[in-house]
Formats: sequence, structure tokens, C-alpha cells
Amino acid sequence: MQSVKSWLNAFEQAEQNKEADRDLQEMLPSMIVEQIAAILLENVNVFLMGFISVAAIAGVGQINTVNSILMNLFQAFAIGGTVLTAQYAGGGRQPEAQKASFSALLLGLLVSVVLSAGAFVLRVPFIHLLFGKAEEAVIVSSITYFTYTVLTPPLWFLYFQCCGFMRSAGDTKIPMVVSVVLNASGIGLNLLLTLVLQMGVKGSGLAYLLSVALAAVLSLAMVLRPGFALRPRYCGGQRLRQEVKAILSIGLPSAGENLMFNGGRMVIQIFLAGMGTAMISANSVFNSVNGIFNVPTMALYYLAVPVIGRCAGRGDDQYVSNALRFLYRKTLVWTVPVAAAHLLLAVPGSLLFSRDPEVVKIASIMLMLYTGFAMMQNGSFILPNGFKAVGDARFAMMVSSATAWGIRVLGTWFLGIRLGLGAYAIVLTQGLDTAVRAVVYSIRFHRGTWLRTGRKEQPNA
Repeated sequence: MQSVKSWLNAFEQAEQNKEADRDLQEMLPSMIVEQIAAILLENVNVFLMGFISVAAIAGVGQINTVNSILMNLFQAFAIGGTVLTAQYAGGGRQPEAQKASFSALLLGLLVSVVLSAGAFVLRVPFIHLLFGKAEEAVIVSSITYFTYTVLTPPLWFLYFQCCGFMRSAGDTKIPMVVSVVLNASGIGLNLLLTLVLQMGVKGSGLAYLLSVALAAVLSLAMVLRPGFALRPRYCGGQRLRQEVKAILSIGLPSAGENLMFNGGRMVIQIFLAGMGTAMISANSVFNSVNGIFNVPTMALYYLAVPVIGRCAGRGDDQYVSNALRFLYRKTLVWTVPVAAAHLLLAVPGSLLFSRDPEVVKIASIMLMLYTGFAMMQNGSFILPNGFKAVGDARFAMMVSSATAWGIRVLGTWFLGIRLGLGAYAIVLTQGLDTAVRAVVYSIRFHRGTWLRTGRKEQPNA
């Protein structure tokens, strides 16, 4: 056992990256708990809908795709503020970090409130436009659920941005606690409103909204508390414009990448709407189980920005490059059991979310098909987040946009609709997309282009 641990440490190069390893060890346990809690919040809705009807699973599953796009959009946008504050904190520039946190909150709230208001007004025609081919019962469930969840983007932004500030300061324990509260309240409210009070899909949507609101209030309160190192500090005029420009230089490409990537998922969901209720439900089950299996790799994915960002604040390119290589190799090690879980636990995992034999069969095959691609996630997810942490965000946006539409969307249309593979085409193109991005990002990493580009974007003293 000791020899295996020694080999792993040598492979990961932990000894040469003690500070990054220390940051990771301090942050990782809390982040894993946070990821487990986050998965529970998203998946408990699908689980409870399994007790209502297949149409309810399909309706909630469709809107979970929309919710995921909105949530991830503002999580990506919040990367701009997280990177800037992490670099300032890593360089010991606390006053600048406080002003950057104020600028990030102001900017993000303005954008998220406007988007959420527009989406609420247009929610019914929006759902009919996207999912009009689905059965009427599925559409009704989708509209009911979305009426509540469409109000969450400003709340998600507050939660992600404030937790990003805390991680930039090296604190992952409070974000973990807030996440646990978020998900415990979400599960409790879901059980109460959906099953006990028999509010069905409406209760599930309301529980989602209330739990996210609670997390947003708690995380903001933690950032505004006296004594917090990166507590927002008012800035205006030229300084505000400088901070907003720096935030947008990272946040906009990150959000654009996310929007293009998840926009492709939305188009795929539209394709799926015409494939039948069983295929829609199976894809929802696949996403839920896949999310559970990927908890450890996603924890590393979200920590790449604050860990590498803090390293970048030191201004040593070789130090930053070594730290990202360390995270890259550690993630590769962790993807081995993740891949094994997709292969060996596909059927029991699917049975957690559906009792319908056809849905379980389709979802299980999808999970098994993804096994080979699961080990490529270190290159496709960790590397681009490391690039963003030093300010190199545009390249990932261009690559992700190209592969999302060129491989996922067109591939799903060809394989899924023209060749009749249905939902199986979704997982095959998702895996191929992962593999291509891993190769492209690995080439950029080894060439060092990301460091040269990122250095130009980093804030000046």
C-alpha cells in the first residue's frame, strides 16, 4: 500500500508542488462534500418525479437541462471575479481584491436580474419553441417547473460568486456548509412539498427556488461579515471601470464558452423531444448518474481556478505550469475509478432514478458507452480551467464552441436522428467531444501558449 502511495506521489509530482498540494488538501474535502450536496439537490427532483409519472421525469428532466445552462452560465461568469480576487490574494494585494469583489458583485447582479426577468416573461413560448414535439403532459410539467426555477439566476450568481471569493481567500469550509444547507433544505422542502403536501411538480420547483434563495443569502452574509479578508469595498470611477474590464476579459469568454457548450445541449434536448418519453427520461437518468460518479473529478475541476489563480498571483510562470501539471495528473488518477463505476454500476445507478425497465435499459447502456471517455476528463476540463485562472479564457471559448456544435450537435443529429441511434448518439458524441478537447488543450498546455496569453490579461499592481 505504501509503495502504491509513493508511486502516485511521484507520478503526480506532489513533492515538487507542495504549496499547491497543501492548498488542494485543505480545500478538497470541503469541495467533495459540496459536490455531493449539489448532486443531491439536482437529482432528488428526478428521483421524486419517478414516484409520480414518466411524464413528470421527462418534464423536469427537460427543464433541468435549461436550469443547468442558466446555473452554469452564471457560475462561469463568476469565474472572472474569482480569478481576479484569487490573483490579488495570492499576490498579497488585499485592498485591490476587496475592490474587485465589489465590482464583480455589482456587474453580475445587474446582468443576472435582467436575464432572469426576460426569461420569466417569455417562459411559456420559450418552452413550446424548444420542446413542442414532446407529449402534452411533458410540456405541462415543464412549464409548471420552470415557472419557479427561472427566477434563480441572480440567486445562483450570488451563491457562486461569494463562494468564489471565499475560495480565493483559501476558505472552502464555509462554502461547504452553505452548500450542505442549500441541499439539505432542498431535499427537505422537496419531500414536504412534493410528497407530503402532494404539490407534485409545482412543489419541486418551489423547493428548488427557496433552497437556492437561502444559499444566496447565507453566502452573501458570509462575504459581507466584518473581518472577511476579501469583504467587498466600494470603488467607483476609473477604478471600477478597470476592474469591470478585467472581470469581463475572463468572465465573458467563460460565460460565452459555457453558453455555446450548453446551448448545444439545448439543441440536443430539442432533438431528444421527438425521440419519445422513454429516451427523454433515460437521458435525464444518465445525466443524474453520471453526475454522481463524477463527484471527485468535478471537485478538482472547480478547485482548479482558485488553486491555480493563487499560484498565478506570485508571478512565476514555471511555478504555475508545474501546479497545473500536478492537478492534471491527479485528476487522471481519479478518473480510473470513475470509469470503472460507469461500467460496473450502470444498472444499479439507473435503478435509483427510474423503475421503468425500458428507461433503465437505455440509461445503463449510455453509462457503459461513456466508460472509455471518462478517463479523458483531466485534459478536457482541468486544463481549460487552469488556463482561465491565469487569464487565458478566449481560447477555451473558441474550442468548446466549435466542438459543442461541430461534434455534439451535428453528430447527434446525424447519428441520433438520421441513423436512428436515439439517445445513444448523445453519449457517443459527448465522449468524442471530450476526447477532442483533451487533445487540443494538452497541446496548448505543453506549448506554454496559455501562460504567454494569460500574462497579458493579469491585473497590474
